[in-house]
Amino acid sequence: MNKLQKSRWRNILRKAAKANRLHKKGYMVFDHYGFRFSGFKYSDGKLYQGSENARVIWADKEQHWGNVLDITIEEYNAKFFDKWQIVHPKHIKKLS
Repeated sequence: MNKLQKSRWRNILRKAAKANRLHKKGYMVFDHYGFRFSGFKYSDGKLYQGSENARVIWADKEQHWGNVLDITIEEYNAKFFDKWQIVHPKHIKKLS
């Protein structure tokens, strides 16, 4: 991996860790498509969502999946992570 790819890989891992932390604390996290986030997993050098049978790979430590784009970290964040939304559980009200 070149320097940009290593930086992007570390950036993706930081964003994934933050999303996982908030998700485990009870926050509802929505991705850039508006779907509810179920948590990132890391296995075999791949960061993914879903199960072993059906998963969406976000990034790979090798030069695949997320590291093939030749864009800066800021552009990558704008494309994938800037539209993520987090809802704090305190702001949810019961239907009465």
